Amino acid sequence: MPMIRFRELLPLYAVICLGFLGYALTITLYIPLLMDRSFALLPAASSMSLRATLSGLLLAMYPLGQFFGSPIIGHLSDHYGRKKILILSLLACMLGFMSIALSIEFRCLSLLFISSFLTGLCESNMAISQSVIADKSQDALLKAKFIGYAYSACSLGYVLGPLLGGSGSVLGYSGPFWITAIAVAGLTIWIFYSFNDHYIPNKTKPIKILKAVTAIKSIFDQPKLYKIYFINFLIFFSVQGLYRVVPLYVVDKWNPSLTTYSLLISYVSLLCVGANLFMLDRLNKRFSTQKLLSGLLVLSGLLVVIIIVPIHFNWIWLIYGAAVIPTVMALPTCTTWLSHQVEPDQQGQVLGNNQALLVLGEASSAALGGLLAALIISLPILVMGVILLLTGPMVLTIKSKS
Repeated sequence: MPMIRFRELLPLYAVICLGFLGYALTITLYIPLLMDRSFALLPAASSMSLRATLSGLLLAMYPLGQFFGSPIIGHLSDHYGRKKILILSLLACMLGFMSIALSIEFRCLSLLFISSFLTGLCESNMAISQSVIADKSQDALLKAKFIGYAYSACSLGYVLGPLLGGSGSVLGYSGPFWITAIAVAGLTIWIFYSFNDHYIPNKTKPIKILKAVTAIKSIFDQPKLYKIYFINFLIFFSVQGLYRVVPLYVVDKWNPSLTTYSLLISYVSLLCVGANLFMLDRLNKRFSTQKLLSGLLVLSGLLVVIIIVPIHFNWIWLIYGAAVIPTVMALPTCTTWLSHQVEPDQQGQVLGNNQALLVLGEASSAALGGLLAALIISLPILVMGVILLLTGPMVLTIKSKS
């Protein structure tokens, strides 16, 4: 297989970036939306504990849709080709973001839940993108670098999403979702004209959607990877959960303006981009993947538990910013660690399973985080930190190809 060139991956990175931009919008706007007593999405007399619980459940809808959508889209792309399914899924996402905007404009919470789930169902392209990257990057360091770039694209989405969400103070809560729908339309045109799909689909095999939905069970057919899958899930649960429960904690404790809150989310996301672009590659050259992952997790856990210490809002910029740097580097590192354990012909299935675990971790941590926050607002942050601290040493107990 010819060596991959970075510019060939740009459309795929754009798909990843825009997908997470849309999800970052939900993180940026859903919490203030539900916490805002003047906005009639919930009765004004609704308690803060109810609002916190519904915030967590609503934030879980988008990744929950991705969990079910990832194997379906992957299966359909095997049968019809990557490019065609990417385009169709992007068109469906455009309609999904329009539906979210309409749900907000008409103050319909039930429709907002459904629209978020369906948009996530169609926005499940990261596994396809990672598979293309892993298949074409035969060199281990090059693979780690390009997978790191994929997570940088995720982080860039988290930078741009809150910045766009901050315009909600001017455009209203629904405005940023209308803009995102237009951006998805533009990306669809770019994919149509610039993405070269070299994959040759096998149309002789019948389409089995039910099999695709239950493809996640293939995790249990790979006993050598059980422990790595489990560790990766714990990482996804705690890291992705952290990015959802800290905003809830910040809004409840300090109630910053939407502009200030959006800038905070963009700021920490920008740190994530810089960490994966400029720090991870250097660390990969100095440490084995397994040792690097263990160290990142222990450091992450220590920094996360300190987040609840500051009394003044200004300190959260420093503490939260420091905590996200090792946590965001742990995400591509654990994915690369898993990729090293399997042969090239297993990359698609294994990374697809890993992506399903990622979004399952996102959904479950958001939902559980909301429930825990309803009890004690800082409790979910402590839980995420402790999980990271315990997972770090677990990594070194696994015998694997580092």
